[in-house]
Amino acid sequence: MKRRDFLRQSGLASGMLLLPAFVQAAVAKAPVAAAGRRVVFIRLQGGNDGLNTVIPYGQPHYYQQRPMLAVQAEEVLPAADGWGFHPALKELMPLYERRQLLVLQQVGYPDTDPSHYHSGQIWRTGCCQGLEANHWLPAGVPVTDYGEQDFDVSLEDVTRRIMQGDATRVYHVALDGFDTHQFQRVQHDGLLGVYARGVSRFMQALERGGQLDDTLVVTWSEFGRSIGENVRRGTDHGEGGQVYIFGSRLKQWGIEPCRLTGGHLPVQTDFRSLYATIAGRWLETGSRLNDRFPAMGWL
Repeated sequence: MKRRDFLRQSGLASGMLLLPAFVQAAVAKAPVAAAGRRVVFIRLQGGNDGLNTVIPYGQPHYYQQRPMLAVQAEEVLPAADGWGFHPALKELMPLYERRQLLVLQQVGYPDTDPSHYHSGQIWRTGCCQGLEANHWLPAGVPVTDYGEQDFDVSLEDVTRRIMQGDATRVYHVALDGFDTHQFQRVQHDGLLGVYARGVSRFMQALERGGQLDDTLVVTWSEFGRSIGENVRRGTDHGEGGQVYIFGSRLKQWGIEPCRLTGGHLPVQTDFRSLYATIAGRWLETGSRLNDRFPAMGWL
């Protein structure tokens, strides 16, 4: 048996035992009729520190800028080209091995707003003024937003809805606590574990229920964080951040290259190109962004 096949089969078997009982019952039934493609957005609320999530352990600048905060190379789960995953993300490694995970670097928008609320509205609407009237999706697209409800409970409800054939095309869930200005490792490490377990179980449930091929999972945060640590062993608000895309139909996978210099990561990819790609190539719906921002090649 190939290693990838073993990881898939053993991961599914063990993961199902950890799923909530009602989710196990739902996915054990015959797959429901397809309700069309959907995307599940996960917000890491507070400004996730991507460089301590998917880690440039092969770049000395990372350790120079973070003498106390950096994840040591021997702790990192190696991936490719000097990049690797935080050890708390071990449950995501089977997805990476199966080419179902793409990490985009330095994603954001020009003149990043340091306000959590306003920047979150910009990402949420696809409008740099944060206006619902200029939303990136047309009004007729069914959307379910769980706001700041419990992360695990929200994902469980999304799973239930999908298995029941819900017509929602776009879901929004959130995991709060990523504004790590001080003693970051104490808080951040645990949150990454919660995130990894939630996504892993969700993807397992989708596959078991025959819904994985029609589901895209996109994780974003309102901005990135500084490359350098501050005096409180935390990081401050930055600009470009990482985006994590999960799916079984990705044309590209892996970790996008990124070279660290100075104390901040500028934005290189406008997140509205991400949305234009999702609208045009995944949801196959119109968007005001489709003619303004180029589609990306991962779909």
